[in-house]
Formats: sequence, C-alpha cells, structure tokens
Amino acid sequence: MASTTEIWYIRLPDGRVLRARGTDQLRRILKSGRIPWESRVRQSTDDPWQTLERTPDFADLVPGENRTAEDAPAEGAARTAKPRGGAELQTLGMRGLVEELFNAFESTLQGTKLNAAACVGLGIGVVLVIAGVLIPLLPTDWIWAGYVGAALVLLILFNICSSILTQMTALELSRFRPAHFHEVRAGIVGYTVRLTCAMALVGGVMLALILLFRWLPGWLHPADTAQPGLAMDTLLNLVNGTRLLLEVICWPILGYALLMMGPIYIVEDYSIGRGLREWVNMLRQHIGRIYLYQAIAFAFAAIMTLPLIVPVLLAFGFAGGNPQTLSLGEMVPFYLLAGAALTPMLAYLLVAHVFIYLNLRYEFFYSARER
Repeated sequence: MASTTEIWYIRLPDGRVLRARGTDQLRRILKSGRIPWESRVRQSTDDPWQTLERTPDFADLVPGENRTAEDAPAEGAARTAKPRGGAELQTLGMRGLVEELFNAFESTLQGTKLNAAACVGLGIGVVLVIAGVLIPLLPTDWIWAGYVGAALVLLILFNICSSILTQMTALELSRFRPAHFHEVRAGIVGYTVRLTCAMALVGGVMLALILLFRWLPGWLHPADTAQPGLAMDTLLNLVNGTRLLLEVICWPILGYALLMMGPIYIVEDYSIGRGLREWVNMLRQHIGRIYLYQAIAFAFAAIMTLPLIVPVLLAFGFAGGNPQTLSLGEMVPFYLLAGAALTPMLAYLLVAHVFIYLNLRYEFFYSARER
C-alpha cells in the first residue's frame, strides 16, 4: 500500500502536522503563502524536522527577512495553513484521524458495500434464529457444542464481510476510485480462511483463559464443602480478582482482533503466522492510539445505528432485554430486523479500521475529494 509518490510532512508553528504529495506541490503551496515560513519539514517519520531555509528543496523560496536562527521563536505561530482547491494538505495525528473517519462514512455508503453488509447481517440473524431453536433441543452435555458451532458460523460470516469490505476499501484508497465486487471476488475464500484461523486462535486462547479462571474457584473449593479457611478464602479472592482483571483486558483485545486483523491480512497479504506477529506488534506499539481511534469509530458507528435499532427494540417491548423470552413467532423477525439494523455499524467499523490501520502503519491519509 505504500505509495511511490514523494511525500513531505510539514510541522506548523502551532504544532499541527500536515502532509503534501510531492516537492513541486509543496513549493507551489509555499509560494502561495498558505504555510508559515517558520514551519519545519521532513520526508520520513524517522528523519529530524528541518527548517525550510536548511532544506535544499525550499531554501531558495524563504524570504530574506524570514531567515532566522534555527531555534529562533516563531512570530507567526498564530498563522494557519488554509488548504483550498482539493486536499493538497492533510492534517496528521488525532485531528487528522477524525477527518479520516468522516471520510470513511462516504467510503462506507456505497451500494456494493452496504449490500454485502446487509446480506451478512441477515445471515447473522438467520444463524441466531436457528441456534435459538435448535440449541435448547440438544442434550445437556452437548449444549456447549451448539454454542461453539453457532459462534464458528457467525465468525465465518463476519470474516466474509470483512474480506469483501476490506479489499474494496484498500483498492479504493490505493487507486483513488470506487472498487467493484468482481475485483475482490477471487480473494474472498482465501482471506476468509486465514482470518477465521487467526481469530479462532486468538479468541480460543482468550476464552480458554477466561473459562479457566471462572472454573478454578469451584475446583479449588466446591460449593458443597465447609466454609473455607483464611488461606483458602484469600486464594479464592485472589483468583476472582484476577479473573475480573483478565476479562476486562481480554474482551477489548478480542474486539480489536475482530476488526483489525482484516486490514493486516488483506492489505499486506500476510500468512497466518506473520499476520499474528504483526497484530501483536501493533497492539504493543500503538495501544494508546488504538484505544482512542476505536473509541471514536464506535461512537460514530453508534450514531449511525441508533435510528435503526431503537425502533426494533421499542417494537418488541424492551431495550436490552432477553430475546430468549420471546416466542418463536417474535424471535424470528426480531433477529432478522436486528441483523439488518446493525448493517451500517458493521459496514462502517470494517471500513473505518482500514483507515485506522493505514494511519497507524503508514501514516497514510486519504481524501474522498481526490477521486
């Protein structure tokens, strides 16, 4: 996904970081006076910031009165760059990412992506209906297998949608034009298999740890035994406290895995093992930024979904209630309508995480206005 276009980063006196494509373009912007001369530039995130007068590509453009010592204070700190006529400059950092997440709205609201997400949403509803009918009919010892099977089918459906939407979004961002379904059709099966295997490994390990700590207190001290002594009571409190802490950590990481693995595997075309290593490295290096970016993305997704899901909840007489209390005639339309109502959220989160991944991995910023 890395572009061969020459990229310049510009740090304004007020601390904002912008991005320009090409030396010629940045020279035109500097000549127009839309960037303060006290700004600094660099071509790589690993390079130090340089003043314009110390950069050979732009030194001839700096007016004489603006040629100051490298560490002189910037008098024009209050001046700001005002991009016009398209997206010649993009704001980087958190403010830039918020702009990118707004661009993700436009990328999401395409017929092919919404149709794919809607089909998957209805498929999820159908699976939940079938699971709600069949699982209670299983023998008690096999109910767990019914839940595992339903979860696996839901994961496969989710990964099919992730494969379609992520491929289309990556093509759209790299070629600056809308992608078509026939361009991604050949890769759906391969990416779905890789994503399912990787997510099953990560989810299996985390769920196994959570179940282990939930089961451990009952094994250490069965309910039908006498009151525990001081030592056993201390151990049980330690185990229960560790379990709560573990779950608080694991559930968000599992959600991060579901949404971020698609861009990692599809944009980079990694193998299962290589993709898992990259996923762990990104989590380790960018955990703070990932949390902030995902929080904003989920807030946007919730705003998109509320107008659709609230009427469904009101129609069935509860908000956040238990669907298992519904009759079969009510359960079928409830799950189907809920699946359809969650379509915008599913589509937006998958598309937005392509933007988030490219921002974290490449500091790549996109503007739909450039298409």
